[in-house]
This record gives sequence, structure tokens and C-alpha cells, in this order.
Amino acid sequence: MSCELRPATVADTDAVYGLICELKQKAYDRQTFAAGFAANLSNPNQCYQLAVTNGEIVGLLGLQIMFPLNLNCWIGEIQELVILPQVRGLNIGKKLLAWAEDTARERGASLMELSSGKVRTDAHRFYLREGYLESHFRFKKTL
Repeated sequence: MSCELRPATVADTDAVYGLICELKQKAYDRQTFAAGFAANLSNPNQCYQLAVTNGEIVGLLGLQIMFPLNLNCWIGEIQELVILPQVRGLNIGKKLLAWAEDTARERGASLMELSSGKVRTDAHRFYLREGYLESHFRFKKTL
């Protein structure tokens, strides 16, 4: 099964919404999601790449390029990476990850970062196999 990668557009909002709901295993307010996605698409430091097989969108990677002062370098942060369950194991995640690393490198980044939920142990194994190291804790607080 061949997989093509392409940039996401606002026309992909419904498919991207479905992928994010799959990733988080919950539904979000569609109007809020659509507005946020459209705003992110207009940000030149935010990129979304889709994986497409047989005309169906089956994966998504969200990449942000930023310059955290405490790191003193440009980095690529993978904010979302999700592959539909029925196509996992076909190296689609690996292909999206390679795209993100290449894109970040082309934009001057010298480091990649990502966060992954504690319960996503399969994802953790994937990231470790791909050369990512567990380096710090991430904390959050609802406002």
C-alpha cells in the first residue's frame, strides 16, 4: 500500500478533526476546533502534513518551529502525530517523522522535541526506536 504525504489545508478540517479525536480518544467542539485549525494554518511556523493512502487521509503530523530562549536554538516540536489504527505498522508514522525532521532541519532547527501521554506506551516505544530520548517531565494546569 503506497502512502503519499501532502500539506493539510482548511478543506481537510473534518478529516483532521477525526484524526485528533482518534489521538485523544474524545470529541472536541467542532466550531472551536475549526477556528483554531484555520488560525494555525495561517501561522508560518506551524505545519501540518497528512498521510494519504488510496485517497483516504490516514495520518497527521503537526510541527511547530520555534526558538525557546532557554535552549538558545531553533527547534522543531511535534505537537501531534496520529495514524489510524487500521494502517499502523505500515511505516506511515516513520515517514511522517522523517518529513518533520527534514522540514525542521531545512528551517534551521537543530533539535526536535515532542510530548507523549503517559498511557501511550506503543508510541513511546516508537519514539525510542526512532532515536528520541526521554529527557524531562511536562506539567500542565487547567485555567
